[in-house]
Amino acid sequence: MPRCTPLFALLFAALTSTTASANVPRTPTSPSQPPSDAAMDASHAAYAQQWDTAIEQSRSGNTLAALIAMERLMDSPLLADFDAERRGRAAQFAGWTAAMQKQPVLARRYLQQALLALPGDASILTTLVSLDLNDDQPAAAVEHLTQALARADSPLAIDHHTVSYLQYHLREQPAQRMALLQALFDNGWKIAGTEPTGLWLDLATLQADNGRGDAIPATLARIDTPAELIRLRSDKRFDRYVDRHDARFDPVKAAQAHLDTLRVSGLLDGDLDARLVDFSSTLLMLDRNEEVLALTDDLAEAVAQGQAPSAAKAEWLAWLLNSRVAALRRLGRTDEVLETAKLAARIGALGPDGLEHQMNVAFVLSSLGKTQEAGAAMATLSDLSGYGQAAQAVIQFAAARQRGDAAAASAARAVIVAQRKDARLFHREMLLEEGDLDGAAGVLIEQLRSPLERSDALASLQDMRVYPSLPGDVRIDAAWRELKQRADVQAEVSRVGRIERYDLVGSATSR
Repeated sequence: MPRCTPLFALLFAALTSTTASANVPRTPTSPSQPPSDAAMDASHAAYAQQWDTAIEQSRSGNTLAALIAMERLMDSPLLADFDAERRGRAAQFAGWTAAMQKQPVLARRYLQQALLALPGDASILTTLVSLDLNDDQPAAAVEHLTQALARADSPLAIDHHTVSYLQYHLREQPAQRMALLQALFDNGWKIAGTEPTGLWLDLATLQADNGRGDAIPATLARIDTPAELIRLRSDKRFDRYVDRHDARFDPVKAAQAHLDTLRVSGLLDGDLDARLVDFSSTLLMLDRNEEVLALTDDLAEAVAQGQAPSAAKAEWLAWLLNSRVAALRRLGRTDEVLETAKLAARIGALGPDGLEHQMNVAFVLSSLGKTQEAGAAMATLSDLSGYGQAAQAVIQFAAARQRGDAAAASAARAVIVAQRKDARLFHREMLLEEGDLDGAAGVLIEQLRSPLERSDALASLQDMRVYPSLPGDVRIDAAWRELKQRADVQAEVSRVGRIERYDLVGSATSR
């Protein structure tokens, strides 16, 4: 699981989209009003202007001066004379500003005041999500986000890394995870304008496993991407809902249709976002590798010349370069593969997925047969999750075995075994590296029996178009093919799903 560092900047747009001005309507004075009323009206006007100044300071980045002013304004009795909307927004902005100044207790107090003024307000609840994550309180973040999604009257602008982090936190809590996914689904939440069909597949799976079969058809109606359709077809949990002879569930036709949709929605406006990455991934699946290169030629050249995008664009540019790595590898241009992976890592470091791209460099080195270099690249990484530690260790395990370092191999093995519950994939790969097919079969069968891991396990077993293995993958790919044909593995596949042949290329390329 990638690390997720929630940023309060993610919520800035939500705040600035609300009525941030604290101005209140002025009550017209009349000769019959006592002078004190007119004086009070002037006081309110001055107070409102002070709020506007403080909010503008906060927006411009001077959050220290803004918070000093806001603390005084929040303590003023004049705040009670604001209407509920302005009282709530003032307190919300004060809470956000306090959070930016790393004063979480004060921030939470102001945000709770905001909710007292505007109970159930989606924007305030979303601000609380950011605070919860910053305070390492994922359970509270889930509760507040679920409430915000239910209250919102339009799709919330929640970063997909935040959603991924919360999904990982809830991996052993299916009821809560299903509730959050259902709230996202009902809210119409998307990633850069595209349906997060992988999450909707997770939702459908949870519905199937938790007695919510009645909700599955509506969920499946929003799943039309090829990789997810393959998973639906392969998993017997969905046999009641998926007609494998219907063109609607044909992954090859779906891939072409998805490509056409993305071309219209994404390429015409020229945005570098999730749609363009999805477009490149779909081209790869259809084995249209030259088109991936054409799509990324200019971008790769610009990066190679030292140009760098904004942080917001860096995330997507790095994944586009990752697609280019796959296309180059398939076209036999292996001399460019490593160079491009390093470019992706350099650009990825500017975005939220930098660690994944650094790991990808190590995996590319390993596939190219540069095992010791791969181990050295992995050794530079730190502050990893348990899953990340297992990924690091599986490369170091292979490197240690190659150089005959039994102690290092044993240490790496111990890390993988310790993390095997959350990283069965790497545990299985380690056993394949050792040549322990019985052990690897046991892990694969565990994955097939796991409600959480079955979908990915079945997907990895489908018969896809493949390319010859790279030098570093020849032996382990051969072991994988032998594992796949074992009678015990085949028996478990037949019990929970099926293997079909597709005229598409899978993400593993050589398996």
